[in-house]
Amino acid sequence: MNKDEIIEKIKGLVGDGKMDDAKQFIEDHKDDLGDYYDKAKDMLGGGADGIVDKIKGIFGK
Repeated sequence: MNKDEIIEKIKGLVGDGKMDDAKQFIEDHKDDLGDYYDKAKDMLGGGADGIVDKIKGIFGK
C-alpha cells in the first residue's frame, strides 16, 4: 500500500467509528507512512470530534 491508500483506509476506519482499529492500522503501517506517521497519529489525537474539527478547518466550514 502507498501512503495515499493507507490514509484513505484510516479515514474509512474513522468514518465507521473504528478508532481502535484505525490506531492499530497506523501502528501496523508506521514504516510505510514515513513522515505521514505523525500526521496520521495527530488526526486521531482528538478522537472523532477532533477529526471533524480538522476537516471543517480544511474546508472552511
